[in-house]
Amino acid sequence: MNLIKKRLTTFDLKMLGIVLMVFDHIHQMLYFEGVPMWFNMLGRLVAPIFLFLSAEGFHFTHNRKRYMLNLLLGYWVCQFLFYGVSALFPNDKVQLINSIFGTLFLGLCAMWIYDGFFGTEKYVKKAAIGLIAFISITPLSLFLMTLDFIPQPIRTGVLKYIPNLLMVEGGLPYVLLALLFYIFRDMRWAQYLTLFALSLLVFISDPKGTQWLMVFSLVPIYLYNGKKGRSEKWFFYIFYPLHIIILYLISTIYFI
Repeated sequence: MNLIKKRLTTFDLKMLGIVLMVFDHIHQMLYFEGVPMWFNMLGRLVAPIFLFLSAEGFHFTHNRKRYMLNLLLGYWVCQFLFYGVSALFPNDKVQLINSIFGTLFLGLCAMWIYDGFFGTEKYVKKAAIGLIAFISITPLSLFLMTLDFIPQPIRTGVLKYIPNLLMVEGGLPYVLLALLFYIFRDMRWAQYLTLFALSLLVFISDPKGTQWLMVFSLVPIYLYNGKKGRSEKWFFYIFYPLHIIILYLISTIYFI
């Protein structure tokens, strides 16, 4: 019996993550104007919430390929827009490097590969090819950067527009967290333990940083009731790059 009634739907969790994300990005774009550090601290809860929701979404979606494609397109759009805006409005104090869509996409790729080997409807050959591609894309991207006979824009473009563990937000730890959220989705205690363990490792490696505070995302994740709630299919895809660009322009035009 739950001591605390679980009231948060998928929609509620996503909206909470978006609000906390805005606080984090305000700090990122305006830290030099004295925005308090607690804005950044609130933002540490965001990634685990969205990684958790991606595992739920991958399980419940009726079209996994479309879900993955939407995230990949979102990643490409963000990379294109962020590069263009930063080129037109350079800012020495702030970089447009956010790429959570890429992280979520790689997380879903890992889930798809896992299901190919261990799911109820196995597709081992396709999963094996996917696993080889997943493992090789990062070293191949690094190798490509060493080939001087290939024009620099092409090398940079491959690194920017093909999601890999070097470029996406959070890298390998976040992708693994997304996968483990999916593997343990029927064992909530294991999900909580995974997040706690990762937060502890982060704290041990960087006790003066704030990233370990992501452990507090356990509270809203625990309060998730497994229901979808209100539908907002495209809001996050639009809001994510839009609010980052607006904050960047405010930082660049009004404060630099």
